[in-house]
Amino acid sequence: MQRRTFIWMVGAAAGAAYAADPQQEIFDLFTKIAGALSDDDPEMFVEAVDPNMPHFIDFRNDIASLAAQASLTNSIEVLSDKGDNTHRTEELDWFLEIVNNAQSHTVERRRAVLKFGLERKGKKWKIVSIEPLHFFAPPAN
Repeated sequence: MQRRTFIWMVGAAAGAAYAADPQQEIFDLFTKIAGALSDDDPEMFVEAVDPNMPHFIDFRNDIASLAAQASLTNSIEVLSDKGDNTHRTEELDWFLEIVNNAQSHTVERRRAVLKFGLERKGKKWKIVSIEPLHFFAPPAN
């Protein structure tokens, strides 16, 4: 886990130097999203998702509810990066630790390989698909 966190921080600092590189832009986007979730800012994640994505409303509600109920810690590692300057497919090993705000001793850990589809919309990359989407759902009580 420490290795991934280190890579994540180094990538964030180096991001500005490679802004024209689609791989770096995508890496920067996911670094920003994971950091925002850890900083209790789910809206940044929602803003990176195309509102036309299937089940967008459910995703938006789930991520907001998850962040409202718990403190989140995220760690990501890029496993696969494919595509061109307008369309990309990313596979990330995503580790999510959820600590319930009401009961700080209650912890849920999730780890999964998530597949993201992205498209360039104007100057920005937008997430157009997330599989499995339920990874970001709030814990069942």
